[in-house]
Amino acid sequence: MGASTVSIPLHADRAGTLPSSLVIASLSRALDLAEGEPMGHAIRACWLGMRLADWIGLGPEERQDLYYALLLKDAGCSANAYSVTHWFAADDLSTKAHLKVADWSSQWRSVLFAIRQTAPAAPITRRMAQLVSLGTRGPSLANELISVRCTKGAELVRQLGWAEPAAEAVLNLDEHWNGSGRPRGLKGEEIPLLARIVLLSQTAEIFWRHGGRRSVEAVLRRRRGTWFDPQLVDAVLTHARSDRLWEKFGTIAHPEQVAHLDPRPRTIPSSTLSDMLQIGEVFAAVVDAKSPWTTTHSSRVAALSRRMADVMGLDEDEADHIGLAALLHDLGKLAISNSILDKAGPLDSSEVSAMQSHTEITYQILAPLWPLGDVAEMAAAHHERLDGSGYHRHLRGPDLPFGAQVVAVADVFEALTADRPYRRGLDNDEAIKWLRKEEGRTLAAEPIAAIFEMVESARGVSEGLELSTP
Repeated sequence: MGASTVSIPLHADRAGTLPSSLVIASLSRALDLAEGEPMGHAIRACWLGMRLADWIGLGPEERQDLYYALLLKDAGCSANAYSVTHWFAADDLSTKAHLKVADWSSQWRSVLFAIRQTAPAAPITRRMAQLVSLGTRGPSLANELISVRCTKGAELVRQLGWAEPAAEAVLNLDEHWNGSGRPRGLKGEEIPLLARIVLLSQTAEIFWRHGGRRSVEAVLRRRRGTWFDPQLVDAVLTHARSDRLWEKFGTIAHPEQVAHLDPRPRTIPSSTLSDMLQIGEVFAAVVDAKSPWTTTHSSRVAALSRRMADVMGLDEDEADHIGLAALLHDLGKLAISNSILDKAGPLDSSEVSAMQSHTEITYQILAPLWPLGDVAEMAAAHHERLDGSGYHRHLRGPDLPFGAQVVAVADVFEALTADRPYRRGLDNDEAIKWLRKEEGRTLAAEPIAAIFEMVESARGVSEGLELSTP
């Protein structure tokens, strides 16, 4: 990513640089949410994994690969969200969270898991039908869900520019020491060492959170030689008491607490956003992969926002900041169940409340990146409206950043022209008519005028306005 390897502060520098470790650690919290885990899961797993790397004597290069594999281990998690919801007829986030504490390498336990988690709120006849449907797929479905997740995650790690061992660790993180893992059934030292560390670290974090020291040490002993490399388990158990490991573990929650663990720190200049835009494109892809109805939404909103900025004559720096905010505007939707995102009918009040929480979550994820505070504000305000009727802060016109107004119009236009589970998309002219009705009341006039100019310029050149990323 063109970053320099220099000594860096452990926090964002308000003068204009960001440690890449802080950027990825902050964004890793979005990936936590997509797996049904609380923000901070990957950060704690990273802290533990890097301690384990110390104990077994990994070198600097391996440690850096491990560091980013730990933070990005769930980069592909959104790619199977729709399928999990479809096959289990349940909330994907809850299903994934429960799966993390189940020993699914046991056939009997897998059956019990399916019985408990499949269509839990449905009538018994519907549950039985769903279980039969699930049972017809059996192990092949488990392989498919894990393969999609791990393959996509490794692909995104490569797109971010990290070395192949980091990608391989993500690809193989669900393989087990005794060969009972998925998707390839690798065994023992066939499994890359970094993948073995990632699996142990993430499992330890989850069981520590559910039951503290006794719970995590019990699962490590129980799965020693089955899920986990025995030498890694022994290293953790040997050092845990003497290092007061679990007491310290409970204090780890913030991105800055692991930013210094990158053995080869890099800086990302926030004054020129090329590196951040590359990262933004990858995380936009994570968000868009969550639902088949939004497969290109974030990238299209970003392309549209960037072109609107050009039409309005904004300078390059402002246009780039708006484009980055557009790429990241729906990060918080990774915390929303697909049972809500993909619902074909109207949402009830609790579902509306859950859906509207995504803007505040987006802000929480981006907030640690101080030099990009304007990006966080714009991204989180894309559902605010000029008359104060939006959410989540109910801002009014004078308090709305202009960039947020641009992203809001782009977001609405893209949503109107895209198909949704409950309706067909409008054509460009119909979408413009809808925007005109809101002009000056809920949505800003200048961005709407820019959209109109773009549609008119495209007329006769193509079937419609092209929104592909540059």
